[in-house]
Amino acid sequence: MKKTLLLSILCLSSVAMTIWSQDLNQVEPENVIDVVGYFYKNDTLTYELTHYKYKIQENDTTVSDSYVQEFMIVVTDSTSEGYKMKYIPLSLNLNDADMGTSLMENAMRQLMQSVVVEFTTDEYGSIKSITNWREIRDHLKKGVKATCDTLYSTIPGLDSIMPRKSLENLMKLGFSTEKDVRDYYEVFETLFGLHGSSFEICDDEEDTEEQGYPQHSTLHIGYTPIEDEDYDHNGDYDILKQSTMTVPVEDVMNLGLGVLMMMGNMDNDSLDVDLDQIVDSVKTEKPNGADFIVKEFYRFFLNGWLKEYYYEEAADIGFYQSIETHYIRCISSYMRI
Repeated sequence: MKKTLLLSILCLSSVAMTIWSQDLNQVEPENVIDVVGYFYKNDTLTYELTHYKYKIQENDTTVSDSYVQEFMIVVTDSTSEGYKMKYIPLSLNLNDADMGTSLMENAMRQLMQSVVVEFTTDEYGSIKSITNWREIRDHLKKGVKATCDTLYSTIPGLDSIMPRKSLENLMKLGFSTEKDVRDYYEVFETLFGLHGSSFEICDDEEDTEEQGYPQHSTLHIGYTPIEDEDYDHNGDYDILKQSTMTVPVEDVMNLGLGVLMMMGNMDNDSLDVDLDQIVDSVKTEKPNGADFIVKEFYRFFLNGWLKEYYYEEAADIGFYQSIETHYIRCISSYMRI
């Protein structure tokens, strides 16, 4: 899923927002938390994924993309070399989309609702392969026509911008390999991407500079306090990283606002405003500069199953904010602890 607008902005400044991890054998065991999957055959967990992308301008909030999805992960086999699992879509609730990209994404999400993904992991729980990726590829190729039917009947004049045949070929090309299929399922990276890594227990804050811009980062890694005796366990753990990069007002036009405009995330009325007025507005509302924020929070059960995940990207330039959130939570579980 996983991250469009702010990642593009941050990439321009070569800012790394990933959580630092180390090989399991490089840190003393008493100082670390190992992300390892202690799974069993027939473990079954159901998750709810909620996604929002919205903008706030002059106290008006506009949602450009949102959906709520439920899915199940089932362990079908457990061996000394790893696990076999299935990803089973359960339900999908899509909100109306008002942008071409969102319409296409919604059409693809609907198409994928009928697809069960079979995959394997290593002994730590890290993804190794999607075993039925060819079936998924063929299903997608068959569904591309229906997806394009939706797009070209909904967006007037789309064919003059992107000929239908070109878009169909491009969509088919995007699912030609196992890596392509795996990249589509960003949720797998969320569920299993940290497995096989080890993190030093800490509560740290750090002020650095990235490409000349000040950045403040906080990192928390530790065990979760037990708040619900029926849900929490002694040994559950959290991994949290938050970074805020502040861009001076004089650079907002070149970095932040320029990317916002380029990506079409600002209203047409905003584009017609005199640029000097925009800069004056930023100086008034964000005198220290525009803030670009990334938050990422993982909470795991002690056996390595994901309990909760939250991701947020936010661009705050005072008169305009762009925010994207991604939240996953376990809503039911049948597993051995």
